[in-house]
Amino acid sequence: MCSDTKSDHSTDDDTRTSQYQPLQEKRPQNRKKCTWKGIAAQSFVTSAVMLSSASCGMPVGYSAVLLPQLKYPNETLQIDDEIGSWIASVHSAATPFGSLLSGLLMDRCGRKLALQIASLPLILGWILIGLSPNHAILLAGRVVAGLSAGLTAAAGQVLIGEITEPHLRGMFSSVPFASYSFGILLVYALGSVLPWRLVAGLSTVLPVLAITIFFFLPESPVWLVRNDKPEKARKALVWLRGGDSIQARLETEHLTERIEREQKIETATRTGNVIFRPEVIKPFIIINVFNIMQIFSGTYIIVFYAVDILGHINNQMDHFMTAVLTAGVRFIFSLVASALLALIGRRALALTSGLGTAISALCLGTFLYPRDNCTISDSGGYFPALCVLLYVATNTVGFMILPGVMLGELFPAKVRGLAGGLTFMIFNFVLFATAKAFPVMKNGVGVHGVFWIFGGTALVASVFLYFMLPETKGKTLSQIEDYFQEGNVTWVTRKKGEDKTVHV
Repeated sequence: MCSDTKSDHSTDDDTRTSQYQPLQEKRPQNRKKCTWKGIAAQSFVTSAVMLSSASCGMPVGYSAVLLPQLKYPNETLQIDDEIGSWIASVHSAATPFGSLLSGLLMDRCGRKLALQIASLPLILGWILIGLSPNHAILLAGRVVAGLSAGLTAAAGQVLIGEITEPHLRGMFSSVPFASYSFGILLVYALGSVLPWRLVAGLSTVLPVLAITIFFFLPESPVWLVRNDKPEKARKALVWLRGGDSIQARLETEHLTERIEREQKIETATRTGNVIFRPEVIKPFIIINVFNIMQIFSGTYIIVFYAVDILGHINNQMDHFMTAVLTAGVRFIFSLVASALLALIGRRALALTSGLGTAISALCLGTFLYPRDNCTISDSGGYFPALCVLLYVATNTVGFMILPGVMLGELFPAKVRGLAGGLTFMIFNFVLFATAKAFPVMKNGVGVHGVFWIFGGTALVASVFLYFMLPETKGKTLSQIEDYFQEGNVTWVTRKKGEDKTVHV
């Protein structure tokens, strides 16, 4: 049995405690237990989101298996490094526009319908890729698929956050990243044995399945209440809470009262004023700096160019199978990260990931330096491959997972859509530029230099996170917002009295 927990949104008071104290007193009483039916219902919704996330992971990893096949002598769509860099990176160039549209789509259509709509361009993108007669159509397919990824990311995280109970939210909000890694693994595996056009055709299966399953699931209760549909919200909560009609009624009343109170207390707040509030701008800076350093530490570059990079590191191994192995490690450690998020703090996970990434990348770069400079010609056996696997494992367990989890924890609920959309936009623009520039960077500094950059950036990121990243495990969202509203500049110089853990 689970320990005592509060209602679904008892932690979502993202306004000042003094303003909402009367509302907090009317919250539903703590539940004495959580039912397995409720856990199963919430798991079912999360699983549908995981299908969408896996669907979005497939086009990200697709370039790693597509580019080598397009260089085969008998391939009709031959490419050089320039067009190859466009094929790898243009997906990320389109994603920011989907991220900006996702907030509007979620508010207008609902979280569930937004996810269904988001899968449609992905299906179209795969069809264009699979049937492409030339590079232009191939690039168009990558653009359309990238737009879908942007539409999906925020909607999936928001839906999970709004349907799960607090004690399940941390774990459930991280599992879409595991399914995202599984999508990369799946496309690597398919691409290692099948032609790229057939892989594109098979990749339409997951988004079609996700669209179908969502027809049988309820909409977010939060969205339903905000759109004057309290009865539908109550019915959705009855199902999500395993038939507990009393809890569902109390949660619906709480959501309704909260929204009414917000409308009375929050006088017309302009977007320009909100974004520069301390509780918004501070986490916005932390998350975006973390995201940029994550990209420069190579998290996604390895995904985009896995086969080419691994082929340079060890030319005696099957590059496709080695790429599949790295994707398998990424998937496994995504699952490990989901479990660790329920056991240890965010800071410990971030710092362990950063230092592990730095050490493995710097060691690999140092090992490759003599060979890149023709001092030796030995491939080094399996040592460089083990360094790559260690790099992928440590990088995944923190750097890949945490920024997305932090987005749901650090931003206040009222601006989560706007701030999340802007964050995803910045992230994907930087990712596009980095992926596009990678071939030039690799030719300029060598693969050893690339890994030195990865390791150095991870080391700098670890220092930044040590000083700036707050510990949010066991904290309510109100406590997190209160922390950012204080005069704190860094976490290590905060008032220790503010660091009180509240289990939810």
